[in-house]
Amino acid sequence: MTPDSSARADTGSDLPAGEVRDQAVLRSAADALREHVDDRWVEVADLVLARAIAATRPSRPVLARASSGAFHVAEQVLVSSLRASIDRLEDCEVVDIDIQTRPPGRAGADDWAGEVCTGVLIALAVRYGTVLIPLADQVRRLASERIDRVLGHVVPSVDVSAMHVHVADVTRGDPKLGVDARQR
Repeated sequence: MTPDSSARADTGSDLPAGEVRDQAVLRSAADALREHVDDRWVEVADLVLARAIAATRPSRPVLARASSGAFHVAEQVLVSSLRASIDRLEDCEVVDIDIQTRPPGRAGADDWAGEVCTGVLIALAVRYGTVLIPLADQVRRLASERIDRVLGHVVPSVDVSAMHVHVADVTRGDPKLGVDARQR
């Protein structure tokens, strides 16, 4: 009996002794990794789970119009588009956006799953010392333009009178660095 044949006999495998030894080392390493728990995992686990849920959560359909007819836009798409537009402004960061909707008013083509956008509530973190009225006017204008671009001509139209800007936080430094990432 050769050393190779005895190794095969002990393991019941047709593999050479070197490969059997390699598999044993691999199994041992895999077992050690399964048992290892990084202390920071507890800190990171909730954030990972929250992001996964946010990425897959269902979104309300919002009625939109194009020259070819009516269609749906997911509320999350509208929120993301508004956030991207407003976050370009200096001295403020979007904390939250709430799309206000109502069911379509008349029966017929509009009587389907989806709601009509009637307004927007935008919460901002703002740098201390920023003049708020011009900033709010600029945010309303950008939001109104973006809604028109994304949803097309909806009735009633969502104009600046249906836009509410709320200052949720005031920071000493750059608000883009201070917004809690878990709220996204």
